[in-house]
Amino acid sequence: MLNRAQQPPIKITDNIDIPRPKFINLNNGARLLIINEGDVDVCRVDIIFDAGSRYQNKKLEATATASLLAEGTAKYSSHQIAEYFDFWGSFIGTRADKDFTKVTAFSLTKYLSQTLERLEHIVKEPTYPTNEVDVWTSRGKQNLTVELDKTSTLARMELFKCIYGENHPYGMFAMPTDYEKISSDNLLSFHANNLGSVGSTIILSGKVSDNQISAVVKHFGETSWGKGRVNTLQVEESSPTLGKVFVSKPNAVQSAIRIGREICQRTHSDSSDLSILNTILGGYFGSRLMKNIREDKGYTYGIGSYMVSLRDSTMLAITAEVGAKYTKDALTEIWKEVNKLKTEPVPLAELSKVQSHLMGEVLRSFNGPFATADSIIGLINYNNLDYSLHDRLIKSIKHITQERLMQLANEWFDKDLMVECVVGPENPF
Repeated sequence: MLNRAQQPPIKITDNIDIPRPKFINLNNGARLLIINEGDVDVCRVDIIFDAGSRYQNKKLEATATASLLAEGTAKYSSHQIAEYFDFWGSFIGTRADKDFTKVTAFSLTKYLSQTLERLEHIVKEPTYPTNEVDVWTSRGKQNLTVELDKTSTLARMELFKCIYGENHPYGMFAMPTDYEKISSDNLLSFHANNLGSVGSTIILSGKVSDNQISAVVKHFGETSWGKGRVNTLQVEESSPTLGKVFVSKPNAVQSAIRIGREICQRTHSDSSDLSILNTILGGYFGSRLMKNIREDKGYTYGIGSYMVSLRDSTMLAITAEVGAKYTKDALTEIWKEVNKLKTEPVPLAELSKVQSHLMGEVLRSFNGPFATADSIIGLINYNNLDYSLHDRLIKSIKHITQERLMQLANEWFDKDLMVECVVGPENPF
């Protein structure tokens, strides 16, 4: 009989069969990737453009261009568009970050052609009606004003500014007054110059057949539109301001802590091993930072460390919101955990647990067509479909050593090369 009081043995998977999508170069300069998986009759289309905020001439142009795509076209109003997708059981979403703009549509497989018919108008001929732009800018200005009253928002912005420089595309942030400078003409221009077919990537995932593939090609692969981008514009080098930074926020109940630095990119030989070290420190719920500062000390509800991947940079960030009176103690404990990784070997039992967790995360990242699509998008965006990244990660998980982890901690967790930001009522430094 199964003994439920005894933990089952940890077993690391020997091999993972990573799905490879079918790849088609389209006549209009776009490329189509097909992930034909799943048992449910639903599918997803993602269209990715090199059109993030790094390419804008005015702050908010990229975000506004993406957010307002479905608010009116040459033929249809925002109301007609919304009703159409509701009728066919479809859903669309848009998003712009610092590097890319992505348009996503979910559809029942049998109605994909109908979904694409209206999606084509949205992607190729948005009109950005003035009244819709005015509503968006008014709401956005108000929302940002509220956000800027939060210590967490201020600390996040300060960390990026310190690591990259406030005039760097990765360190630049909009202020409420920037919403007043956005107009329909700005968005039409940004759309025409950045959301074109050339250089774009289309991913069709789900339970699909030749009919769905033909529909995608018909609507997005035959004729060219807009101006695309073949060669990515390289961003300038970062100009970090290292050391301690305090931003006063009187009467705040919590202090926001952000500690970080620019580290090696995902193609670097240290990246996979470093992701394991980061997981031990603060990359999952059982991490050292969580056990110490949340479970043992009770200074915070949550704390973590992350490797934030951008196209031309990767950033290590330790983040937490702590009770204001515990800020100094929390910082002491954070550095205590960092220093332990430099001086003490990670116990084999702890390392085995983290290896099992990470292997499960790799498996989960390819569990189903949409998860696979998200993983492929990550490869496209940051490694140009370099599948060896996952192979290296799996190899690292299986073969990482205690000595290697200590070496990485001493090389990459140098306090003198990190930015330490605190936003709160009192200066803890």
